[in-house]
Amino acid sequence: MEGMLGLDARDCAAYAQQRLDWRRCKELKLQAASLCPALVEAQVGYLHACGALDDSGDTGEGEYDEDEAVEYILDALLARFPHLEDKAGLCCALIDAFLPVFDDYLLTHDLLSL
Repeated sequence: MEGMLGLDARDCAAYAQQRLDWRRCKELKLQAASLCPALVEAQVGYLHACGALDDSGDTGEGEYDEDEAVEYILDALLARFPHLEDKAGLCCALIDAFLPVFDDYLLTHDLLSL
């Protein structure tokens, strides 16, 4: 996995697992310990794919598009967890809940500025 400078992926996944609002996707909560690290990995993967992070994991020149991010992350989740194919809607709800939590993590760890 390509990384992001300063990001502790495990800590970010634990942060997400604790702070995600699981009400809209409660059926997935039992898989939180595996889904949250996969969400972090997929989000960082998208940041590289869109050019928002460069090859070294530092800020790049690319533009972040939230709709593309959701599609990228959904594809990554379903590739990693094919048994969730029939729960794609729940996965989208999980991704929608995850994205602001990921941003909060970055902000609280001085990895993102507004």
